[in-house]
Amino acid sequence: METENARPVEEEQAEPRGHSGKGQTMWSGLHDTWVQSKSKAALPEQLQGSQVVVEQLQDQVQLQQKKLKMDGLRQTQSLECVLERQHLAVEMLLQEGQALKAQVSFRTPFYLPYKLGHGLILSSSVYLQLRQYKAVTQEQERERSLQVEWDQHMWEQLNQAESYAHVLESSLDLYKKKYQAALGRVGELESWMQHLEKEAGGKATGHAEKHMLLEDLQSKGQAEDNLAQFKGEQHSAQERGQAVQLTCQHKAIIQELQIQLAASRTKLLQQKEALAGLRREFASYKLTHSCSATRSRNQLTSQEILRQKLWQQAKEHWALVEDLKLELAREAKRNSNTVTDLARLELAVQSLCQEAVAERKQQQRELAALQHQVCQAQALLGQSRRLCAQKERAIQKRDRLLRRAWASHSVFQERARAHSLNATSREAKHGSWCAGAPVLQQRRPKSPEQWWPAGQALGQEEAAMKGPQEQLVGGDPELQRLGKVGLPLEALHGRERRAEAGLGQTSFLGGGGPAAAAAAATTSARGLLRELIEELSWSKWQPLQAASMLELEMFQRQLQEEWSVQGLQACMMEQKAENCSLQEQLTKQTAALRLARWSFRQAWLQLQQQAAKIDSLQISLEASRVSQHCLHQESELVVADVRQWVKEQKQVNEELGHKLRVQIKQIAQLTGERDLLRELVERLQQDNQRLKNEASEKRIVCERIKVSEWYPLLRTHQRLGGQPAPGQSR
Repeated sequence: METENARPVEEEQAEPRGHSGKGQTMWSGLHDTWVQSKSKAALPEQLQGSQVVVEQLQDQVQLQQKKLKMDGLRQTQSLECVLERQHLAVEMLLQEGQALKAQVSFRTPFYLPYKLGHGLILSSSVYLQLRQYKAVTQEQERERSLQVEWDQHMWEQLNQAESYAHVLESSLDLYKKKYQAALGRVGELESWMQHLEKEAGGKATGHAEKHMLLEDLQSKGQAEDNLAQFKGEQHSAQERGQAVQLTCQHKAIIQELQIQLAASRTKLLQQKEALAGLRREFASYKLTHSCSATRSRNQLTSQEILRQKLWQQAKEHWALVEDLKLELAREAKRNSNTVTDLARLELAVQSLCQEAVAERKQQQRELAALQHQVCQAQALLGQSRRLCAQKERAIQKRDRLLRRAWASHSVFQERARAHSLNATSREAKHGSWCAGAPVLQQRRPKSPEQWWPAGQALGQEEAAMKGPQEQLVGGDPELQRLGKVGLPLEALHGRERRAEAGLGQTSFLGGGGPAAAAAAATTSARGLLRELIEELSWSKWQPLQAASMLELEMFQRQLQEEWSVQGLQACMMEQKAENCSLQEQLTKQTAALRLARWSFRQAWLQLQQQAAKIDSLQISLEASRVSQHCLHQESELVVADVRQWVKEQKQVNEELGHKLRVQIKQIAQLTGERDLLRELVERLQQDNQRLKNEASEKRIVCERIKVSEWYPLLRTHQRLGGQPAPGQSR
């Protein structure tokens, strides 16, 4: 740029001078360039302001980098803490799963089905907790990836800001170079202005000389040419006025541009300050994190290793969970089978309880019936025993009575023999009486007083006969018939007494009546005697028949008694057999009742065991619910912490995003202002180039005017003195 700016100066110095009208236009162009050089003199201040703004921007970038770094460190630390907690939680879950597996493997099969519910609940809670942790880890990974993307975006923006800062620095260096070139150009222009002022002084002298020459030329006939020249000078003066107007307009434009440049300079200063802040932050970030790349790589590698370990542990845990699920499914099947068996057993126990209750009631009824029957049998047995005792006593009494009866019968037989002997003697007496009836009739007593001794003797005999009869009859009711045997004898005695009384009466009556009455009395007495004889003969056999009948009856009675005793013994045997059978049935029923009671007790014990197991299951279920509630609360706390952390991260990210958006807006404003400055610089460059072109054109015109002015003077001077021209001397 310096060579490009210096080249027109050399060309300007090397070009010859023109005529005077074009020199005036060049003077106006040089004045414009001088004004522009004054406007360019304010460019260093603007560049300094832009440097300050860039430094400010760098400071802001460094501050944002520090904040981003601190946020990244905090996020990485929180992620590491979360990963450590998740790792600890996974280890705890693995330990719980191993403990559950050990419990499942080492539990007794009797307690295992009832512990499966607790294991299922714990496994489901562990599964839900794992799902929650997995969701949290996925969300954290997603947030971490978003944070990494955001960090990358921020790094890209930082790199863009750095590149923009480098571009600004390069543009600043370029502006410095341009400024230095402009300063050099201004110095050259000032030297050229001094030279032009000198030339203007020379021109003034030249004009005076020209006037003199014009006067000479006018005097010499060149007035027309000088007049044309004067007209051209007037025209150039008009052009100079127009150029002055243009310079005023350019001054106003330059003032406006200076105002805009001051505003842009202030903005550039702010941007420089922000850039300086960003640079300071970046420098401090680099100083504090000189090994950030290696550390980040190490952290990434450690995170990758931890992620792989976590994934491996998660795989192992999932495999363990799958194994536990399979085992739990098998145990659930077993548990369902045991539950169905338990339900079936409960139904069977209920049915058995109902059957046992019904059977117990039936057995109680049967037992009551048996007890009633036993009581009846015992009553019958007691009654039969009492009857047997009574029968035995009666038999003993009968034996005694029989012995007494035999004794009395023997006595009675002896008496009967004696009575038969008496009867035979009486028959003999009666025969003798019958034979001696006439004698008796003759000897009969004449008065009733003579009958009294015979009646008394007969009464004594009857009393003697009645005594043993009464003894036989009163001894035993069974021997009343023996007493009845003596009735015919009494009847015979009564008839005999009546016959004797009749005989005595007839004899008594006959003694006082006729002989017919005596004959009738004798016939009647004979008939009576016959009857008495028959009765006596019958009475001989009647005691024998009575004895045989008595023996027969006694034998029949003995047989009947034996039969009754045998029947009683058979009844007693039957009752004993019935009692034995009833006792056997009672023993069987008592054994069955004991068995039913034992089965009922066993069922009751099983029911109590089942109730205890159900209580233990309920307790374990409550404990699992409490543990699940605790785990749920812990998971809720973890989720709340994670949500709080996510909210904080979101707030921090929003703040960073807001700051970055503000910075982006500022950068966009700075870029817009930079573009405006570039446009202004381009316009200034274009104006400068146009002014340079105009200046070059005016210089050429001025040189031509100078040449056209100096050429005749040179020729005249050469003609006059042969001196060289000033351009040649130069």
